[in-house]
Amino acid sequence: MIEYTGLTFSERRLIGAVERALYRRLGQDDIFTVDLAVTDGETVRQFNRENRGIDSETDVLSFPYFDGLELPVAASDFSDEAFDGKRVALGSIMISRERARKQAEEYGHGFRRELAYLACHGLLHLLGFDHVTEQGEKEMTGIAEEVMKDVGLGRSAN
Repeated sequence: MIEYTGLTFSERRLIGAVERALYRRLGQDDIFTVDLAVTDGETVRQFNRENRGIDSETDVLSFPYFDGLELPVAASDFSDEAFDGKRVALGSIMISRERARKQAEEYGHGFRRELAYLACHGLLHLLGFDHVTEQGEKEMTGIAEEVMKDVGLGRSAN
């Protein structure tokens, strides 16, 4: 379940579909809660500077609450502090609306596809995936592209 800030109703529905498709693809039950905010580039830049020491805007920031999750996981795998009896707080995602619009144009697809892709990318980070290595990059990109197809947002989608 995602708690949204700064998204339209249709954007919420889109990202909800991405979340469900990602969990299905990974064989993961939906036991998590995630905070996802879409905001302006300057706010993302401030968070990037304060949390990562990088003074530049980026497209998506992820703040995972756990390191090294080995999927699939169950609620019983988490401490009582992490599990509120219904869901496990997985982390937070922040997306720059301005960067998403710019990248959609650069990549030749629609804003909805770019927003969905960035949300999927952020969720993958929260779930323990990373792209520090070439293998990790290929794995994350491959999963995200399959999820985009699953929700009907291939490369040419709007």
